[in-house]
Amino acid sequence: MTTLGSTLPLDRLRDELRGARPLPALTGERYALTHAAYEAASDQRPRLQEWISTVLPPLLDGHDPVRVVGVGVGDGSVDARLAAALATGERRVHYTGVEPHGPSAMGFVGRLVALPAVALTPAVVVGDFADHDAGTPADLVHFVHSLYYVDDLGAALDHALTMLRPGGLLVAATAPLAPLCVLTELLCPWGEHRPWFAADVLDELDLRALDVRTETLVAHLDVTDVLADPCGRGEAVFDFLVGARTASMTPAVRGAVLDYLGGIVVDGRVPHPLDIMIARVR
Repeated sequence: MTTLGSTLPLDRLRDELRGARPLPALTGERYALTHAAYEAASDQRPRLQEWISTVLPPLLDGHDPVRVVGVGVGDGSVDARLAAALATGERRVHYTGVEPHGPSAMGFVGRLVALPAVALTPAVVVGDFADHDAGTPADLVHFVHSLYYVDDLGAALDHALTMLRPGGLLVAATAPLAPLCVLTELLCPWGEHRPWFAADVLDELDLRALDVRTETLVAHLDVTDVLADPCGRGEAVFDFLVGARTASMTPAVRGAVLDYLGGIVVDGRVPHPLDIMIARVR
């Protein structure tokens, strides 16, 4: 059921956006900077790190070596936890990260190389996942917050499935459209394709007749600074939240966005959930 408080601010925002110029996109450097600020304002990242390092390793028992391909690994802050959990004892782990942003890719390599795991072999591919050929079949291919950006969602999932051995795992961690990503969908200058969210991913997996298990991580984002000072100390989190340079917003659009956030905030925080889909290849 839709409540009055969640409908009216979005209607107002849509009205304000009619005829408004698109916001400037984030550069790669601005994306990385604002992403760090956004993660620091949320408790989702530690919950995801805990989940991925405790839930996935038991699903890969009995395989040595374990071969992992992570798509959109960023600086490796999530992948390092998983790699460490997999590389217990002397089990061999071959862990490849695919990341288009060069400095982040180097951060991924640095984190994995620093792990005290002698049987861990990290590698990084700086570029697009569509151009990556894994060669040896993988036991796990995962997308953590990376499927929003692919041009063709079905093609990306099919490419991942071709990389997996029979019995391998495909894991996609993607935000649901509501409550926060509705702002991203409305305001981010996505280019030629629309963004993909959790329901889109699940629909594509269902089309492929895969056995899918879904979990939701409950988390929250602190938007205190965004609401109090959106053009100052809250600007970095605000930029990443909408996926664009918010300083270029008209006062009317900014007011409508802040009105919407104010309607879903509790004690300075708004819901920041993450849906995780796990599919095993037959």
